[in-house]
Amino acid sequence: MGTSMEQPEPAEGWPDEPLSEAAASDLLEGDVVAVWVMDHDDGVRSVALPPGAPDDAVVDVVLETSEAFEMYSYSRGQWMDYGTQRKDDDEAPSMAGTLQSYRVLAGDSDAL
Repeated sequence: MGTSMEQPEPAEGWPDEPLSEAAASDLLEGDVVAVWVMDHDDGVRSVALPPGAPDDAVVDVVLETSEAFEMYSYSRGQWMDYGTQRKDDDEAPSMAGTLQSYRVLAGDSDAL
């Protein structure tokens, strides 16, 4: 189930700041098989990142498990949970288009 894509909710247990790539890599635990991150250009980064954020700050993360994709984004000073898309949901749009703008930071994806 999880939250719907249209109504993001504050992510439980996430820090109040962007993650470094090292911290994002640490999300590869439990049933997470891959951590995807989006590399934004400097224009987006200058707006999204607070002063003092790490040079390699991550503001968009997709955690891939064997069954689903969990989407998170840092916005206005907090991490938001954009919901979960199950891999066996034939009704949902393909994640391939979304993930084209991401790269695998840690783990090994079977998605593409």
